[in-house]
Amino acid sequence: MTACPSRAGLIVVALVAPLVVAGSWACSGPSERRTVEGLVVEVVGSSPAHVERFTLRSSDGQLLSFTVGTVELDEPAFPPAHLREHQAVAELVEVTYQQDGDRLVAVRLEDVE
Repeated sequence: MTACPSRAGLIVVALVAPLVVAGSWACSGPSERRTVEGLVVEVVGSSPAHVERFTLRSSDGQLLSFTVGTVELDEPAFPPAHLREHQAVAELVEVTYQQDGDRLVAVRLEDVE
């Protein structure tokens, strides 16, 4: 004879399962902010004024690929389109970013003094 799950057990599972899924989703959101300095080696966007992603060679030689999130524009930050100028003249930038899963999301861009 096969045991059938009790109705109370099924109700508990039905109530707890969404909480477990919601809890794991909340834990997989963006991480704390980090910064890195480096040279812009690639800028990708649909127009000169629009940047979707870029690649940075960090000071220690790593190639880091960033997507552009909602970027802060208060002084001394600059808009993502300005990355093209930094790439053209090989000028260092500081990128503030958050890790969202396996993506690095740029949230602030600044000149390196």
